[in-house]
Amino acid sequence: MEVIVYSSGHCASCKEAISFFEEQGIAYKQFDVEVNKEHFQEMLRLGGIATPFILIEDSAFHYFDRDKIKEVLMRTNA
Repeated sequence: MEVIVYSSGHCASCKEAISFFEEQGIAYKQFDVEVNKEHFQEMLRLGGIATPFILIEDSAFHYFDRDKIKEVLMRTNA
């Protein structure tokens, strides 16, 4: 399972999402779109407009929604 979090330093929801994945023991890749403009352009190409933008396999989240993310994680791990 691949989890990618496009984040920015000022984003409280980004920190919450990252804490969630760490608490759950879920490996993730984090791309800071403020630091790396290529990741920012990639996020835009994938449909993200703000951070956090979270990709879990074929599901995209435009904000951190703990319950919906848990649903996708359960389906993906089944």
